[in-house]
Amino acid sequence: MESFFEIVFEIIFEVVIEGCLELSTTKSIKVPLLLRILAVLFIVAIGGGLCAFIFIIGVKNEQSLLIGISVFLLIMIIVAFITKYREYRRR
Repeated sequence: MESFFEIVFEIIFEVVIEGCLELSTTKSIKVPLLLRILAVLFIVAIGGGLCAFIFIIGVKNEQSLLIGISVFLLIMIIVAFITKYREYRRR
């Protein structure tokens, strides 16, 4: 059974990530460019931190599977970022 704090943390984290994604993909004049850049940097930092965390755990425990998962996840984050950027530029 999940604790109350885990559920609250998960809800808040999802709202923040989804909000940052929505904020970073909008081209509205109402949202300043600096705020959109900070939202993208926050998303990249969360993804990079997750990859780094999995990579460090894999290296400490000498598990090549975790190292491979972290590298694959990092590649997928980079590909997603590039496709979103190209889609943003086309609009």
